[in-house]
Amino acid sequence: MYYLAYGSNLHPARLSKRLGSINCIGVTELAGWQLRFHKRGADGSGKGNLIQAADMTAWAVVYELDDSQKNRLDEFEGDGYECVNMDVTVVQQDYSCFCYLAEPDWINDQLLPHDWYRDLILHGARHAGFTAAYLQLIQSQQVQIDELGRQRHAELLQHMQQAGSLLMQHYG
Repeated sequence: MYYLAYGSNLHPARLSKRLGSINCIGVTELAGWQLRFHKRGADGSGKGNLIQAADMTAWAVVYELDDSQKNRLDEFEGDGYECVNMDVTVVQQDYSCFCYLAEPDWINDQLLPHDWYRDLILHGARHAGFTAAYLQLIQSQQVQIDELGRQRHAELLQHMQQAGSLLMQHYG
């Protein structure tokens, strides 16, 4: 099965830490979608979500997972997300993917993501070779500082920052 990652699971280092060995299919452009940080997380901070928005574009990475990895991912994503199907194209190949979108009762536009969480997404977007404008959009996201969370994720963030990037032009 295929998973459409657009948030904190963008980077293969993050996803493989959670699920074990994974297979990256490639990058896809999501015309008519926008990345937001308004899904209420268990810690009260804003988490990633996609909403439909004309004239906007989001970016994502498609990964191939097995059933047991999907079950583990469901546990990591937790309450407040609905698993939905989305059809995307990677290098002129169509894929039917699942992804997680916030349920309406879990959306609060006043929430801010933690700094380390935003950085997980930023490092994943850089790794995937997303456009400079999209990287700037993520980087300019206002955050709340969470020193304990940053310390907990320091090793992963450092690894992600040092990792080489995929070459987006290879994916379309």
